[in-house]
Amino acid sequence: MPLSTQIIRNGEQLKLRWGNFHVAAMALASGFDAKQAPLSGPEVIYEGHDVLSDWDCYPDMPFPITGRLAFNLCSYPLLAKTPLNETQYTLRDRHKFIDMMDGEVLHLLPGDELYAWR
Repeated sequence: MPLSTQIIRNGEQLKLRWGNFHVAAMALASGFDAKQAPLSGPEVIYEGHDVLSDWDCYPDMPFPITGRLAFNLCSYPLLAKTPLNETQYTLRDRHKFIDMMDGEVLHLLPGDELYAWR
């Protein structure tokens, strides 16, 4: 069954070119924000990898999302372990992500409402 998602900011839906990157960013933002395992913080995502270390300045620098990470984060078993499993999550902190495939940067702000449902 397809996943439906949206981000609401100030009562308006953000207009995005939806893709795996956006769903992955929502999953990461909700996990980082709630400090909920398995996505409890930027340091756990690329743990043991030296290739992408920009997370050490997160959220001032955007957190890098590779194509592989986006694909993995969009799996239903992993999404079920995030706050998005409850259908809606309202962010408390700001978050910034960069799509390593095309350079798109997504800024998420306190009060943004993240929705995901099947």
